[in-house]
Amino acid sequence: MTAERSAQEELLAAIDGLSEERARVVLGWLDVFRREGGTRAKSEAESVGTLGDLLGIVTESRQAGGARMRLTVDPALNNPNGVVHGGVIYTLVDYSMGQAVQYGLPEGEHCATIEIKISYLTSVREGTVTVETEVVKQGRNIAFLTSKVTDDQDRLVATASGSMFIVRAEG
Repeated sequence: MTAERSAQEELLAAIDGLSEERARVVLGWLDVFRREGGTRAKSEAESVGTLGDLLGIVTESRQAGGARMRLTVDPALNNPNGVVHGGVIYTLVDYSMGQAVQYGLPEGEHCATIEIKISYLTSVREGTVTVETEVVKQGRNIAFLTSKVTDDQDRLVATASGSMFIVRAEG
């Protein structure tokens, strides 16, 4: 009977069979895991959520009706063309919209994305991207939002509009 291999032993065995190109991708992801703010333990107040923490999304400010978040570009988050993957920008917007609504809700209530329409206006290869989100109108059950994503040269990277469903506390 063979003893179970440790996770580190399994990782080393898996890496051993990778091509040079795939090994570089794995190294990029390891950098994401190791970087400040990545998967390190955060307090509940600091964490934006598991995926957001992994990507390095940080909340700069939030209040009822608005939120501002940022993301430092990491090459591990690039698409095959060498620019930040659109899904990363989308995730940044989604978290920002959620925080803009969530922060103003009573305890026990939360929100969930209904839809987001995003328009990508330019690509980003380095630096920081920032999203500013504003609640345009909030009803009893649905909030409507807009977001603008800019890079550190103040170029407009993407715009988005979306709606969030407000899940009321049972009671």
